[in-house]
Amino acid sequence: MKNLLWAAGILITLIALLVGLVFSMSSRFTGERDSGTLILGAENKVRGKSAAESTAADAAVSGTLKELPSTQKNGLEAVFGMTWLCDRTVSGLKDYSNTYAADAGAQIWMPSGTGLLTAVDAADTPIVFVDGSQITPANAAMVSRPNKVVIYLGGDDLFNETRESFIEGYTLLINSIRNSSPDTTVICCSIASVGSNYQRSDELTPQLIAQANSWIRQVCIDTGAYFADLASVLNNDDGYMRDEFFAADGRGLNAAGISQIVDYFRFHGI
Repeated sequence: MKNLLWAAGILITLIALLVGLVFSMSSRFTGERDSGTLILGAENKVRGKSAAESTAADAAVSGTLKELPSTQKNGLEAVFGMTWLCDRTVSGLKDYSNTYAADAGAQIWMPSGTGLLTAVDAADTPIVFVDGSQITPANAAMVSRPNKVVIYLGGDDLFNETRESFIEGYTLLINSIRNSSPDTTVICCSIASVGSNYQRSDELTPQLIAQANSWIRQVCIDTGAYFADLASVLNNDDGYMRDEFFAADGRGLNAAGISQIVDYFRFHGI
């Protein structure tokens, strides 16, 4: 009887082990496991970037356009507290800031005289810095470490540029500024067209301007820079600059056009 009981006990134990083994095999985890190592690695990678680089990378991955959002009306100190990198068509910004926002300490970077600021060569084109020296935008950013840089360019020598050269040059400009000043936020503007009286000595047309503005949008998507759609408030439905905004030459912006740009940024910001 004793041996029979031992045999029965052993048999019951073996049956229990078999059932447990079958259950564990049938219910094993088949999904993806969380990996603490991978998560920590991703976090460390983000922490190693500046805020601007992380934002740019996120936008580039998602392929979205970050348009400058609408805000409540800001003061002139908010507008001219930013640094402006511009071509000669908006040279009136200097006069405006000197007249109405002298205390804001605006920095407006432009080439000397009537020099061109083309998209393809913008990163290597010297601008006149606040001390009168002529240095590249990247070197100016390295010295001044601006909080925000607003870029307005793209019309100069546009007829001789291709989509590839335009986007490559514009992107190089943005990256050079970010490399010199990683925490600087970059805002890129769509540009005004030409006036209806423009003589087209450089083959510039509303169609070319519209094309350049589409390229600027693409640069913003690729780099994560903010997009300020100034063209929407400066141009008319026919693609020309509005009559009340263009200067006598049909290319530059007059005082009213500059005021329109200032008003745009008083109601759009980050």
